[in-house]
Formats: sequence, C-alpha cells, structure tokens
Amino acid sequence: GARRGVPDAEAVAVLARLADAGVPGADPAEWHGLAAPSSDAPLWAPGQRVPVSPSRIETAGTCTLRWALEAAGGTAPSSARQSLGTLVHALAQEHPRGGRAELLADLDRRWPELGLGHGWPATLERRRAEAMVERLATYLERAGEPLAVEARFELALDRALVRGSLDRVERADPPTTSDPHPDPARVTPQPDAPDDVPVRVVDLKTGRTAPSAQEATTNPQLGAYQLAVDAGAVEGLPEGARSAGAQLVFVSDVNKAKAALRTQPGLGPETPDAPSWARTHIEEVAERMAASSFAATANSLCDRCPVRRSCPLRDEGGQVVG
Repeated sequence: GARRGVPDAEAVAVLARLADAGVPGADPAEWHGLAAPSSDAPLWAPGQRVPVSPSRIETAGTCTLRWALEAAGGTAPSSARQSLGTLVHALAQEHPRGGRAELLADLDRRWPELGLGHGWPATLERRRAEAMVERLATYLERAGEPLAVEARFELALDRALVRGSLDRVERADPPTTSDPHPDPARVTPQPDAPDDVPVRVVDLKTGRTAPSAQEATTNPQLGAYQLAVDAGAVEGLPEGARSAGAQLVFVSDVNKAKAALRTQPGLGPETPDAPSWARTHIEEVAERMAASSFAATANSLCDRCPVRRSCPLRDEGGQVVG
C-alpha cells in the first residue's frame, strides 16, 4: 500500500473518475476534516453571559471538547436504564413524603410506560426498580420536611447564566443534644441570622457510579444549587432560605440495603473579595465554554466517553484525512 502521508496514484485516479461520474463522497471537497473552519469567533462574546446547566459543569470543567460535542448533539440515545431513572425521579417528585407501599404501588401503575415487554431482561429491570424505590422510601422516612421539589431557578453571575431545577429542597434539622449519635447528613449548623431558614439541597441519583466522599465536598452541580438557594433564586422556597448543605442520594445499588449519601457542606457567607469556591469555579468554566476552540483533556472517564470516536486523543477518534 501507499506510504503514510503519500497519496496512492492509482487511488487518486480512481477517485477522480468517480468524482467526474458524480458519485457522492468521491470528491475530496466533500470530505470532513479538509475544509477550513467556518469561523474562529467565540461562542459567546466578551460581556455576554454564557448559559450554564448545573449538570454539565463538571463535564465542561473536565474536558471542554466533550462538553462541546455533547452540547452539539453527540450523545447516545436514551437507554432503558436512563428511562428507569427518569421514572424514579418522577415518583420522588410526585410523592415527596411517600412511604414504601405508596411508592411501590405507583411504580406498578407506571411500569408499562417503559415499554420493556416481558422476559427475563424486563424481570431483572423490574427487580432493580423495586430495589431503588425501596431505598428511596427508606431515605424519605428520615428526610427533612420537603419544601420544594423540581424547583426551578435562574441565577445570573458575572459571566454565567445558570439555569436548572433542584430535585428536592428539604428543611434542615437544627443540631440536637438529645441524640448521642446524630445522623451527620441531617444535622446542620445554627443559622447565620435569626430569620434564616436552613435548608438542604438533595440531588437524587440513579446511576451506579458515585463520587468519593471527598469529591462530593466540591461537586460543582451541588455547589451551583447551593449558590442559587443562597441567592434567593429558587422558586417556591420560604423567605430567608439558606443552604446548610447539600447531598447526592444514590438509590441505585451503590449500597445494597439503603441509599448511599454523599454530602457537601454549606458554602457559607460570601463577600465581593471572598467569593465561594462554587461561584469561582462556575465563572471559570463559563469562560472556557465561551471560547472559540475546545481542547480534549485526558481523564478517568475517557473509556466511557460517548464522543470518544471524535476525540483526537483516542485511536478511534484520530484524524483520517490530512
């Protein structure tokens, strides 16, 4: 065959004949990767606020190329597992105080919506769904009073316009001396001011990969939610609501018997000279999202990246024309 980088004369001649005959794709002018960039302008001009989804901050902060490709539609179709996760979220929204029997009954009623049919794969998914609902019910038994579910917000920062919704916001319990072994996920510091209403942000997770306890303390999605609460930007919360912390609640089989919790402390007071880590991180990520080009960054999630076939760091995503 031809040496790498050196055109094969016979192949060139064949392509020329095919192109003359009007065969689609034979003309190199139609090949992806050879045309010059259509624009080198940034996605958002300086001074424009960049729309930021809380659930995409971590991806954009880790690898801006993955974020850009996924934002342009480079994601896999929804799977049955993702549809199940959507259903579990819907049950949690509709039954914020739901008990085991109530949640399982509604799961049974809505199960046909998934369209899984019959057979052992559907049976296994049903067992998994019931186990997730059981873990959700166990969590709700001890959870704080629900103040809002699927609560929407819009928060304008200097460079970022953060929009999203919170799965659940619940009242945070004050510290107590009567319980010698308090649950650290429920006990919160005293309010910063007498009129403050301490609340906890809860993000329900149905995936099987959970961050470490240390990683959760700086989880950017939770940080964005807490920032929105403290700014008074979340719909439906009482006046004076202040985030006393946040947590990821994994109802998948990260733990067998009960939901796995990953907690994040409250952000605390901010000043213009001392912004919270969450605000600083979101602004930095928004600046990267506004750029005119996006770099691939090797990280621990590369093997599972849905756009790795378009990544120059991967063999399967390498350039095929030069």
